[in-house]
Amino acid sequence: MLLGRAPSKGWRTPPNDKLISREHAEMSLAGGVVTVRKLESARNPIFFGGRTTDEIRLEPGESFRIGATRFEYLTESKFDQPDSTFTEHLMRPTSPTASLADPVACLEALCKMPELIAETATDELFAERAVDLLLDSVRGSLAAAVMHFDERATDTWFDSHGDMAGDSKNGPRLIRWASRDEQMGRFRPSRRLVRRALESRESVVHLWIDDPDAGGVTFTLNNDMDWAFCTPIEISEVERWCLYVSGKRHFPGLREVETPSDLIGELRLAELIARFIGAVRRVRTLEYQHVAMRPFFPARVIEAVTLNPQGVADPLEPRLGPVSVLFCDVRGFSRKAERSSADLEGLLEQVSRVLTEMTHGIRDHEGVVADFQGDAALGFWGWPTATPEAALLACRAALQIAAAFERARHSPSNSLHGYHVGVGVTFGEALAGRIGSADQIKVGVFGPVVNLASRLQDLTKQLGVPVLVDERVVEEVGDTLSGGEGFFRRLARLRPPGMEMATDVYSLTPAESESRMLSHGQLKAYDDALDAITSGDWQAAGAALEPLAPIDPPSQFLLTMLRSADLTPPEGWDGALSMAGKGELRLR
Repeated sequence: MLLGRAPSKGWRTPPNDKLISREHAEMSLAGGVVTVRKLESARNPIFFGGRTTDEIRLEPGESFRIGATRFEYLTESKFDQPDSTFTEHLMRPTSPTASLADPVACLEALCKMPELIAETATDELFAERAVDLLLDSVRGSLAAAVMHFDERATDTWFDSHGDMAGDSKNGPRLIRWASRDEQMGRFRPSRRLVRRALESRESVVHLWIDDPDAGGVTFTLNNDMDWAFCTPIEISEVERWCLYVSGKRHFPGLREVETPSDLIGELRLAELIARFIGAVRRVRTLEYQHVAMRPFFPARVIEAVTLNPQGVADPLEPRLGPVSVLFCDVRGFSRKAERSSADLEGLLEQVSRVLTEMTHGIRDHEGVVADFQGDAALGFWGWPTATPEAALLACRAALQIAAAFERARHSPSNSLHGYHVGVGVTFGEALAGRIGSADQIKVGVFGPVVNLASRLQDLTKQLGVPVLVDERVVEEVGDTLSGGEGFFRRLARLRPPGMEMATDVYSLTPAESESRMLSHGQLKAYDDALDAITSGDWQAAGAALEPLAPIDPPSQFLLTMLRSADLTPPEGWDGALSMAGKGELRLR
């Protein structure tokens, strides 16, 4: 049998595909295998498996292409209906014949789009209105549908048969359809057509034609339909939407449909509507993402994740790099919880207000809220892109949080009154991004720098200061933190509980805080005491700290530590106090 646009005998292809010769190939069937041989007179190649060839052997389910037309070898059981004979054609956007059949109808459809967008808040309503718009605008259409698939289980639906309603478990997540014919019954689209359009990401036309071996009888897909086309809607890699329109070859007001090219004008209008739908759906998806992410991410991070301006394949993928971590915990919660056991809803509201203050402090300074742990919050800086000012921004967030709780101490009507806060801030290498188990994931940060921030937050209670930072933070910030914002004060060299590495620990105090009670001379005496501790002269250190201890919590803390060891450093003293927890000294 010959294959071509006008063969002397054999299979006639769509005449609009000029890349197919009048007689292009010879086909034969033997042993269930179709052999296709290109004729010498044919000008253009046959494509099979992405390569050109002059001869191919097709197994059931395989296909080849000549020009823009694809030919697939299907056994009888693979057809939607056993006796259907159809022509398939891919319509490419660059087709020179891409003219609109009815410019007036196109203009009217475009004028209806703003109203459609404004009056449909949900996908379901939007799909229903889009279907009505298709039926009103596409000439010759008798039925139209909008379908929404995701990446799961669609193969089962595509490979099965029967009514769509019976396969809803594995089929589209959303389908809305309508018909001009009230007697049409169930809507049964060509699954092969839908799959072909979604896989190729191009519009596909199927035209059911007369079968010469069936005595001239016209076989149709469903409810007397003779043609159908499916247009994909570009939204995202995991969301697959499409428009489906079907009609009759002989329809009042529409010229006879003899080839797929006769439907190009109607198809182009459907593609234009599809582009509008895709654009609206993408915008709405971004809006939903912004609303969901706004409580946890600053605008800069939301833009990087949702818009992905740098073209990163996966903007949430964990990235190793320098980050600054803030761990914030509330003091006084346990006592309030015990007193409020009869009013847990009221207690939850109070905790919510406290966590909101922490969240604002982090987000106001472009940080990411990674987690809530009871009455504690974890934030970090330096992701999804490197942030040179990560440590400075974290310090400013800590100062804002500490200042808010400081002001609440003097205002009984303040929702934060009666609560105290401890904040630990660190800087170092960590993994940040999508982190979690196979069952649950979240955006977070992972590494020793996170543990250190938690330990420093714990130590704020023993040292009697609201904010503690490590030496890396002080090195990173340098003198960029103005005196009007806050100030650093070196408190001790410590090994936090559960950690082997020692670090110089600094307090970070808001400029207006009452905690700044030592004079310059007293601060000098404290620094001399620290030097004496490091050198092992704990007797001199104790003498310097004793007059400061009644008015300075850090001095009281160090003096208690030294006295617990009888003002005698352990053998092999390396200058760092090792903490065993709860203010206890672990001698080495």
